[in-house]
Amino acid sequence: MECRKCHKTIPDESRFCMYCGAEQTIRIASKNRGSGQGTAIKRGSTWTAIWTEETYIDEDGKLKQKRKTKGGFKTKTAALAYAASPHQEKPQAPTLRAYWTGYKTSDFLDLSRSKQTAYTIAWSRLEDLAGKNIDELGISDLQSCINSKTSTYYPARDMKAVLSHLYKRAVAEGHARTNLAEYIRLPKLEEKEMEPFTEAELKKLWDAYGSGDSFIGFILLMIYSGMMPGELFGLKKDMIDWETHEINGCGLKTKKRKETPIVFPTMIEPVLRDLVDQSKSRIKNVLCMNRDTFYAEYHDALKRVGIPDRAPYSCRHTTATALALGNIAPSVIQEVMRHAKFTTTQRYIHPTNESAHAAVDSMGKGSNVET
Repeated sequence: MECRKCHKTIPDESRFCMYCGAEQTIRIASKNRGSGQGTAIKRGSTWTAIWTEETYIDEDGKLKQKRKTKGGFKTKTAALAYAASPHQEKPQAPTLRAYWTGYKTSDFLDLSRSKQTAYTIAWSRLEDLAGKNIDELGISDLQSCINSKTSTYYPARDMKAVLSHLYKRAVAEGHARTNLAEYIRLPKLEEKEMEPFTEAELKKLWDAYGSGDSFIGFILLMIYSGMMPGELFGLKKDMIDWETHEINGCGLKTKKRKETPIVFPTMIEPVLRDLVDQSKSRIKNVLCMNRDTFYAEYHDALKRVGIPDRAPYSCRHTTATALALGNIAPSVIQEVMRHAKFTTTQRYIHPTNESAHAAVDSMGKGSNVET
């Protein structure tokens, strides 16, 4: 036979080659580990585990294996044990910023413009958490961020709302177990009582408007129609129906306000026509100024006519109060205010002490009462 190493001819019964000394019998080591359990190699002073993560057929029809390794084991036994059952590495959860980016291209677009602005501001206050993986954040992290950025209710509420939207997406994708935003505590809401304009103040506004202060027209429009400031920003010329004295299409926030037309009285029609005629907007807006300019001009206008400063929402509170003091039926006031519930309308009515006295003084004895 031929030596398996030097290939010289040797006797058939030879166990070793007489020329090179190579053993002719091939010993096959017994295999005590099953297939697919990986292997281990020594690299320096430590061992590296090697295992097959995926077996597949490539485009040429050849069997391929995708292998992974993990080093640093002190013994071969430890490396083999790991290769046989490698720990599944948990995929890294997206950052809070990644979820905000996704949210801004989906449900965020369905919000009103004012709500989009509020949420964008709220997100800017969450910048300290933006780069962190969402599964690494705890309730204390969220609460601390909100506490450090604001001490008032509404900004904190917007921050909580934004976080809630992001956590809902993370829960749906399995990167968060629950919506942690639900556990955020908000600052106490300290709402200031809205004070409607008095009859004497209304006269000052009308006198100023009659004297050429055209901006006052916007204040009168809000007072006599119950229009919100945000609706005034969205008011366009083609939304006005002059025949029916109704404005359609600029209602905000609730379904009721969006579906119910804003009605305005005959006495305010000339004011509204003047505002429309003065507008030079190429996109047919009646109000041609941004929010900051409008609010600044609003407060300056009250100062010009000698009226104590009030929030623009006082106009809407004046509408409800005036209607109530005019003995208008509650259901009609609710419709003018475009509220779904009269309990909401009640919060806009502010009778004065004088009106209370006038009301009780007007009560008669009744036709069936004996004197």
